[in-house]
Amino acid sequence: MSALSPSAPAAPRIRRLLPAVVVAAATALALTGCEPGVFAPSETPGASETATESAEPTPTPTASEVVPTPTPTPAPTGSDLPTTPPIAGELPCTDVLSAEQLYEFNPNFAATAEEGTLPGAIGDIADAGGTVCAFQHVTGPDRLVIGVLQQADGFTAVEFQSVGDLGVATSIEGDLAIAAASQYFGAAQDAQPVIDDVAANLQ
Repeated sequence: MSALSPSAPAAPRIRRLLPAVVVAAATALALTGCEPGVFAPSETPGASETATESAEPTPTPTASEVVPTPTPTPAPTGSDLPTTPPIAGELPCTDVLSAEQLYEFNPNFAATAEEGTLPGAIGDIADAGGTVCAFQHVTGPDRLVIGVLQQADGFTAVEFQSVGDLGVATSIEGDLAIAAASQYFGAAQDAQPVIDDVAANLQ
């Protein structure tokens, strides 16, 4: 019996250590529950939040936000067309040859006020006090020159002549002397439709 007595005091030490371990564990749990540490899980949106965000439709512009398509401005016609003064004389060139008639002659021609040497009978008409109107191809050198003398008494000119690269045709229509020149005229009959248009406009 006396050989076992030295080991008897060990039990009280175990009892004293248990409260310290329990306190340390409780303290660690308390700290973990109050403040997240490096091992705390990161906050991620739940499945319901993700579904809600993805289910929201993309807004579409309302009627007031839609940009209207601009309406094209119509091309001017008739009296709305810009006018070009004659090279000589006082008659408006739109009275000599209308925009529709010029378009029928060549849709790529436009009136011009550029002065130059007046070919053949057209120069004679200008010298006699008549009106001269010029038209030119918008992308090339081709021209149409028209001379009109409203009092043609005593005026004479050859029916057709070539002046440089221009063919010049002249016709007496009632009281009018009308001459037309262009690269497109190789004979008097080539210019006759233009001369007829001018005569119909001024008679």
